[in-house]
Amino acid sequence: MDDQRFPCHALFYETQLCQSQATADNSNRRQTGAGKVNYVHSLLFLNEKNQINRCVLCEKLACLQPMKTQTGMVSSDNSIQQEAVGSRIESGGFIGTVRFVGLLPEHAGQWYGIEWDNPSRGKHNGTVNGVQFFQTGHPTAGSFVRREKLNFGRTLIEAIAAQYGNEESDIAKRIHEQQIISLQRSINAPFIEFVGFDKVSSKQGKFESLKMISARAQHVSSLGDPSQLNTLFQNIQQLDLSKNLLNSWQTVFDVCRQLDQLFWLNVNANLLTFPEEPPPVFPKITILICGYMRLTWQDIKRLSLIFPNINELRANDNNITHLDTDSRHFKNLEILDLEHNPIGQWQEVMKLNTIKGLQELNIGGIRLERIDFGTAQAKADCFPNLTKLCLSNNLINDWTSVSELNRLPNLEGLRFSNNPILTSENPDTVIALVVAKIASLKVHNGRNLIGDLRISGEFRRGCEYDYLKKYGLEWLRVKNTPKETDFLKEHNRYLDLVHMYGELEHAELKIEDNSKLKNSLIGLNLVHKGREVSKKVSPFMLVQKLRILVQKLFKLEDLPALVCLEENQFEIPLDDETKELDYYCVKDNDRVFVNI
Repeated sequence: MDDQRFPCHALFYETQLCQSQATADNSNRRQTGAGKVNYVHSLLFLNEKNQINRCVLCEKLACLQPMKTQTGMVSSDNSIQQEAVGSRIESGGFIGTVRFVGLLPEHAGQWYGIEWDNPSRGKHNGTVNGVQFFQTGHPTAGSFVRREKLNFGRTLIEAIAAQYGNEESDIAKRIHEQQIISLQRSINAPFIEFVGFDKVSSKQGKFESLKMISARAQHVSSLGDPSQLNTLFQNIQQLDLSKNLLNSWQTVFDVCRQLDQLFWLNVNANLLTFPEEPPPVFPKITILICGYMRLTWQDIKRLSLIFPNINELRANDNNITHLDTDSRHFKNLEILDLEHNPIGQWQEVMKLNTIKGLQELNIGGIRLERIDFGTAQAKADCFPNLTKLCLSNNLINDWTSVSELNRLPNLEGLRFSNNPILTSENPDTVIALVVAKIASLKVHNGRNLIGDLRISGEFRRGCEYDYLKKYGLEWLRVKNTPKETDFLKEHNRYLDLVHMYGELEHAELKIEDNSKLKNSLIGLNLVHKGREVSKKVSPFMLVQKLRILVQKLFKLEDLPALVCLEENQFEIPLDDETKELDYYCVKDNDRVFVNI
């Protein structure tokens, strides 16, 4: 093809030829100012595919401009993605993993077997016409797709250029400038001149001063040229790589290696495999966000050694079930988020006690039913520095579990919304009970109970005194009887409150009107298919809330119908959800039958 310069890019090069070419090209010699001897020739050429060929005069020259990939995305030579098994792809807004590449019987051409992150996008489990081509974790997560429908992503450098600039962005120009500088060094030609970067130098400081970059959901599948990342964005401290097409921790490690100032890293929603090589160590990373990644606790412990100085770890929505931990891990951890992991047991949570510096723990939505430290000590020898705890969206259905939290010596903040036990009382009573049961509590569900210290003290005293009155009659009945132990387990602070305020007289506990009646509970025997469960509820609980409580208690699909058997004689349907139980004259020890 005919030699072509780069008029479309306004890039013309003038350089001193290497020694071997000087003799051969004497005819092209010209004298320039200051006695410099330069040789002029066209360094780079475009072929018919818009790809750059090497200079025909000097084999040392490397391609400066990126090549077009099949998807139309730009990618440099050393970052073209291998479309192999294990690669992550995007298609039509869905993300998946390549599990098979090859031919299918009776179907022409090459096919890609994809396991989709969202199983609703797939059709099968990798088996077609009785032949299994690949396996999926979900029976409908797999499908076969043609290559032209798949996006294999782009490099991080390209994503940043697209995210922070336009077609003529300064970032893109600086990337090109760095490639030119690399070319200068490779051919030992320090006098290269190029047109089109005269405005860049005045703006370089803008990029070098960037401290945070978000490349979230930018189809990033590889790093690209590592040196470009370090040169262009050397002061980056926070980087968001969440929801991309990365498939290996090695790429993440390569990024960390280039960004010396990085301390905050978000890799949420990337399904990454660990490299076989011994992992590096990155002591400067202190905050790691790695949710929605199907990680196990073994994976998390491995990461704790790679990032040894983490003080904040958010690993929500993973596959964590067991929490065995030893003193090698999490030596500097202060904040841990394990929300929505299928942990289930408080005994597993207690294994985190080896993390002595832990101050904040989020275990909301982990399917927790009970809290029991399993010790008779007033304060548990567990979590000595824990000040904030989230237990929302669990299955806790007894007040004894709340009482157990008083054993955490420094607990100040608690989130405890959306647990079944809360439906047994009105919201104001719930707050009063929680405050009375946990002596050190200052913040409940985000509500600051501190405020003005005088008001705070009055609020706590009111809650604690009401607590004494609420359970005073029951205490008088069980005092000095075998039932006293069970009472004090559920009402762990009762004796402390008696010591603080004095034991109330029987006359002070007498119920005289409806306002005081609300502080008493009635025991109902809930019966469903031969199973009978006793629950204490407020006589002023709405029928609607009782139906919800029963549904959760017996794990029913639909809200049940309730029929109260009063005094074992009269059946009364509780058929108006807007009425309180007292409206139907429901009494202590009545039986309520649950019907579907």
